[in-house]
Amino acid sequence: MLTVGPDRASLTHLIGPDHPFAPVVAVFGAALLTTALLPRTLLSAVGGLVFGFSNGTLYILVGVTLGAILAHTIGRYLGRDFMVRHLRGRLLLIEQAVAKRGILAVVISRMIPLVPFGVSNYLFGTTRVRLRSFIAGTALGALPATLAYAALGSATARGDAAGMSIAGAVILTLGIGGSIGSFLVWRRRPRKHHCLSASAAATPTTASAAA
Repeated sequence: MLTVGPDRASLTHLIGPDHPFAPVVAVFGAALLTTALLPRTLLSAVGGLVFGFSNGTLYILVGVTLGAILAHTIGRYLGRDFMVRHLRGRLLLIEQAVAKRGILAVVISRMIPLVPFGVSNYLFGTTRVRLRSFIAGTALGALPATLAYAALGSATARGDAAGMSIAGAVILTLGIGGSIGSFLVWRRRPRKHHCLSASAAATPTTASAAA
């Protein structure tokens, strides 16, 4: 997809959108490609190009969510113990804040352009965010961009210039909003003095226990 840039005809030649197994191929193909770190925006655009807006959105959203679950599971089994042993200072505070917010933290990460979707799936697996919160946050957070890129792909397939312009404007708006959100989240990140305050607060307790 990245090097050849196939058009609708070459894609549908492999398996047409009306083929009975097309939804299965779309969903599980998107899941595997998401696990392999392919951008979900590209998958959404291709889904809209091949299957149309409604079906493309549905198939790709389900597929990327399944792929996210798979990556989360891999991250949980391979990285959680390591993170528990080595998280310290600011990183520990960030992990605690993410775990505390649960669904909201996942939704925000899905809407921030600077956070790679595929990489974050593995990273969330190493945190204490519950799987059901991760699934709900992923589906909700990925929905706006999936809708927009599927609409762009569908409009491109139909040669609908107006639809392409509208979808492009929505994508631009999401990008600007996500960038502003990135800045706000960055400003509210745990600071070094918070770590020092937490350590200072814990010292008297430790001293009392030792006495």
